[in-house]
Amino acid sequence: MPKKKKEKEESRILYLHAESVEDLCRYACRFDFASGTLILSESSKGNRLIAIGERIGETQIAYYADVKESGNMMVYEPSIENGKDRAQFTERAEMPNRYYINVIRSSLETFETAKNVDKKKVQLIRVKNQIDLIGAAIRRSAKDEAMANIYSFISGKKHILAAFDILESLSIDKPILYYAFAESKILGNFARYDYRNSVMDFTNSIGEHAYLYAKIINLAEAFPFFKASE
Repeated sequence: MPKKKKEKEESRILYLHAESVEDLCRYACRFDFASGTLILSESSKGNRLIAIGERIGETQIAYYADVKESGNMMVYEPSIENGKDRAQFTERAEMPNRYYINVIRSSLETFETAKNVDKKKVQLIRVKNQIDLIGAAIRRSAKDEAMANIYSFISGKKHILAAFDILESLSIDKPILYYAFAESKILGNFARYDYRNSVMDFTNSIGEHAYLYAKIINLAEAFPFFKASE
């Protein structure tokens, strides 16, 4: 008897809670004349601002923050006087020295919600320290003229920094999440890397030409498939 053809699995969404709307805008912002796109899912239970992230097999990661407001555009300021960034809905792109991010108002309720992903479809690799991790992520993203995303979250009692697929040649069959233990409190929304001297620190502003930068995306929860090795 011929084997029954396996039906193709439908896409599911794994929602991960970002620490703030600013983290979502930092994720979507390209820091040039263009920008990424955020999704605003509106419902009677409340509004959810969403950034579409990486894909693992049939599961799509979506980073989110709950919001009360609504609109079709966000304005993002990377750094203001007190050293923190700021994001809010706006109707017009008229303020200079700001970044504007498109917002699509659309429901994602037709997608099944996932609580985890098949651990066989993602690989975890520990990197010795945070400078190795961030330096490699920055070099990988520089090839695409983009800014790397470094995820920051707490797992157990450990502060973790992580990035997907920083070594392109190894990311063939399935996504790889590289991670390192944070060596100090992360004081800044960006990591800046001096590639000439292999020195890295954190900052709330970008633009100095002597450095390459990575975005720090703070998550309020760990990836559910994550388990650190000692």
